[in-house]
Amino acid sequence: MFTYVNTNVGRFLLVALAYFITAKLGLMVPYKESIVTLIWLPSGIAVGAIMRWGKISLPAIFIAAGLVEYSVGLPVYTSIGIACGNTLAPFICAYLLQKFQFNHALIKQQDIGLMLGAAIIGMLISATGGTFILYLSDLLPETQLSRVWFVWLVGDTVGVLLALPLVLNVQKKSLQISARQIYQLTAWLVLFVISELIISALVPSLNKQFMLSIFLILPALVWASMNFGIVGGSLVVIVLSVIGVMIASNGYGSFYSISATDGIFSLWMFMVTLVVIMLLISVLQSERNLAETALRHNGKQLRAVIDGALDGIVTIDKTGALVEFNPAAERIFGYKKAEVMGKSLAEVMIPPNLRNAHDKKHREFVLTGKKNIFDRRLELTAMYSDGSEFPVELTITSLNEGGTSLITGFIRDISAQKKAQQEIENFAYYDTLTRLPNRRLLIDRFQRAAVACKRTKTHCALIFADLDHFKLLNDTKGHDSGDRLLIEVANRIQDTIRAGDTVARLSGDEFVIIIENLDSLPNIAYSQASEVAQKLLMELNKSYQLELFEFNTTASLGLTLFNDDKLSFEDHLRHADTAMYQAKAAGRNTFRFYDELTQGNVERGFTLESALHSALKNEEFYLHFQSIVNEQQEVVAAEALLRWSHSTLGLVSPAEFIPIAEKSNQIIKIGHWVLVQACHQLKAWESSPKLSKIILSVNISAKQFLYIHFVHDLRDLIIKTGINPDLLKLELTETAVIDNIDDVIEKMKV
Repeated sequence: MFTYVNTNVGRFLLVALAYFITAKLGLMVPYKESIVTLIWLPSGIAVGAIMRWGKISLPAIFIAAGLVEYSVGLPVYTSIGIACGNTLAPFICAYLLQKFQFNHALIKQQDIGLMLGAAIIGMLISATGGTFILYLSDLLPETQLSRVWFVWLVGDTVGVLLALPLVLNVQKKSLQISARQIYQLTAWLVLFVISELIISALVPSLNKQFMLSIFLILPALVWASMNFGIVGGSLVVIVLSVIGVMIASNGYGSFYSISATDGIFSLWMFMVTLVVIMLLISVLQSERNLAETALRHNGKQLRAVIDGALDGIVTIDKTGALVEFNPAAERIFGYKKAEVMGKSLAEVMIPPNLRNAHDKKHREFVLTGKKNIFDRRLELTAMYSDGSEFPVELTITSLNEGGTSLITGFIRDISAQKKAQQEIENFAYYDTLTRLPNRRLLIDRFQRAAVACKRTKTHCALIFADLDHFKLLNDTKGHDSGDRLLIEVANRIQDTIRAGDTVARLSGDEFVIIIENLDSLPNIAYSQASEVAQKLLMELNKSYQLELFEFNTTASLGLTLFNDDKLSFEDHLRHADTAMYQAKAAGRNTFRFYDELTQGNVERGFTLESALHSALKNEEFYLHFQSIVNEQQEVVAAEALLRWSHSTLGLVSPAEFIPIAEKSNQIIKIGHWVLVQACHQLKAWESSPKLSKIILSVNISAKQFLYIHFVHDLRDLIIKTGINPDLLKLELTETAVIDNIDDVIEKMKV
């Protein structure tokens, strides 16, 4: 707080003293026949003080202005009145300048016009108020009102123009000048005084004197403004103006005239001209400094951007030599900037086999200016410092700097991106275990093959391969062993077929092979495909060494031929799959070709299998009892025969649906239903004397008999129905007995 008070008191005293002293100096040299001064520097000091330090300056200005007027013999009330005007005028001027964002550094030419306008408007108050108060105090005759008012207005305005730039811009740093500069400034001032005296003595015309004076002053003014800026220029203008006024007031110099009006206007024109020239030079200098600062700043920013860029930035001249190589380029290519500057870009960054193409494009641009590959992203191959190649993304642009054509490339190493893209593509189109094409890529290869064989009028074969007993290996040795087997199978298939053919893994142990360019004649194409199938079976039948054990397996192949694109991939795959199941049905380790009859049987089998799932629930099964008689034609036994009557398929033969039921394991539920119905029938026959002794035979499926709960379920059924078990006869196929003799004997004992 104490520091703040001291600061304000110091500013108060500084403003008051500066105002009072400059005012007294101005009053010491009034122009002849004038009761006011031609140059009133206190007005400029007052405006500057208000703009720099605010309202604290107003009391200092008011007191100093009042004391100045009182000191020259004016009455107290007159001094106070003039002081009010001389305080209000700077305040209004400062307000206008701040409102319209006047820049004290004069960085724009508009600031000069703004300062002049604000000075005139503000000083109208002091000139009008002061003249009016002097008139009311009977100190100014009415005949001189307009003349005094005009001189007062112009003197105050010129004072603002002279002093305001100095007050607003003066600082300790700006006052520090060398001895050499002081000598130069003194020499210019002495030269001006001597020149003024010589010109006034030798040149009779006032206009010519004025022009010569301005001509002599300009070099000094330019020198001061360029070396010291606004502060130096303002000081020179003030000193020259004061010297001019003093010389003229003493009846000498080019500005003295017998006509007071001519002399006044010459002085004003001289001072205003100096001020305007000084301000214009200062503005131009400020604009230049700003431009240079901006240029340096932009250069630093550009350098920072180039050095901090993640992409490599390289620039070459018209000869192809490197003139820019940023840190990112150093990281990408493995060179230091000093190693490559001035060297040919082609030798540093481009693989040898691509350099001719680069040189050709570069020469074309230099000679014709064509920019065919400019301003777009290109994927190219570049070269590391060790000579290895890698992919890059390149964008090229050009510029003309000082008449020199430069080409700049923005380079991004996309090795990681390409690797990731390849991994994504592999994941999308290749099997992760065997690295073979997956279903998606297989479809694409099939479509290409179908179009090609249609165009060349050749045949292609689609082979569906399925390993026999693969599940056994997985169940006994684990999935790791199964995976190793699949990898080995994939390698063997690839080694067997031609390079242009395709092998893919669908899922599990299923592989699909597309053989292209078979003969145009169907019988020859059939023979060629059979030969490939035989080779595949021979290779796949060889033993597999899986870590610590040897494994042997076979494969079943289904083949289908095609020579156009009429059927879809799914159609041909279904046909090959059908043929493959026929190969398995034929005993495995063989191959079969697809035909329409086979397909019809397969589709019939799928339909029956689907219908079997709901047959029990829909009560579509029934038993037919076939009697067995003795020699006397007496019924002594019967056989229960299962029949199936479907609502749309009609009566389905047991020979057709029983194998399907066994394959799908539905035979266990169906067989249990047959036993239930047979037991209930035996129970019903007990009430008839003729039928109570009949033995009922029921055929038991091997899968049903080998079912783990078969004995338990049958015992419960006999107990629940209360039948005589001796009357129920179970018949097994020889295959069931031979394949599982021990289990059969054990269950029969139970």
